[in-house]
Amino acid sequence: MIIRTRQRRIVYFLAFQMVAWGAAAYFAHSAYTGNRGIVAKNEAKKQTAEILAQIALAKDERAAWERRVNQIRGPEVDRDLLDERQRAMLNLAHKNDLIIQLER
Repeated sequence: MIIRTRQRRIVYFLAFQMVAWGAAAYFAHSAYTGNRGIVAKNEAKKQTAEILAQIALAKDERAAWERRVNQIRGPEVDRDLLDERQRAMLNLAHKNDLIIQLER
């Protein structure tokens, strides 16, 4: 009877260890690859960097357009730019302009 008690104690200890190590391994794996794990955090950082780069490009483009609009609008108008825009929008050319048609 003493042998069975000793065997039971060893079996219970080993079972407890297996469950504890299994749970620890599960939580470690989840912390690394889960929805909020280390891998997801690195991917979120990459996406954030890409989005910030796109925002910087959009801000530069907006500043360029604002400069062009300010040249047309205001007390002093850049006549060359205004003439260029009106010809592009109306699809017209001046009689002294040289037009070269390119094949597409």
